[in-house]
Amino acid sequence: MALAFLALILSYLLGAIPNGYIMGKLKGLDIRKHGSGNIGFTNVLRVMGTLPGAVVLVADVGKGLLSVLLISRLGTIQPNPLSPYMPVLCGGLAMIGHVWPVYLKFRGGKGVASSLGIFFALYWPGGLASLIVWFIIVGITRYVSLGSLLLCLTFLISTFLRGGEYIWGIRIMAIVINIIVIFRHKGNIQRLINGTERKFGKREKPEAA
Repeated sequence: MALAFLALILSYLLGAIPNGYIMGKLKGLDIRKHGSGNIGFTNVLRVMGTLPGAVVLVADVGKGLLSVLLISRLGTIQPNPLSPYMPVLCGGLAMIGHVWPVYLKFRGGKGVASSLGIFFALYWPGGLASLIVWFIIVGITRYVSLGSLLLCLTFLISTFLRGGEYIWGIRIMAIVINIIVIFRHKGNIQRLINGTERKFGKREKPEAA
């Protein structure tokens, strides 16, 4: 059981690594003080450009993948009641770490990129469907926030098209992720309603320090 708890802690600590914040520091700025103030891929892309944004995106998706595919195995070395649910639990803790990172006083990103990695690791057809929906929605509307919300919803719906002994664990996790993502996008949702949401691809020059 000790290894299971260690795996959960490591998943949270991995998820909490603030890749967007680190990228900003490498460029000599605090990303939290520019653009939307978010440390996620979209704001990094808007403020620092395509390459930094792409690096942050891959790193954030990777946190979700590694927590499910690698760290969760640590929690199954010793048989315990949590063993069947370790991939779900580790993925969920990584996402929580991204949103509420201990390294930044629990003020992190919105969790979508990390969630995408979790989705692919747990049920790749659902993850792929979610990503396709994101591309379609963002391509048509240019609103990343709308695409992100529908990405998570698509995965949740896809879990009801899959069977399996432990599928309800994945479904419950998907429901929780949707709730967190909606909560973290409250401002975006209001701006979408008001027609004032920023569109994808619009660069924003960093303000002078």
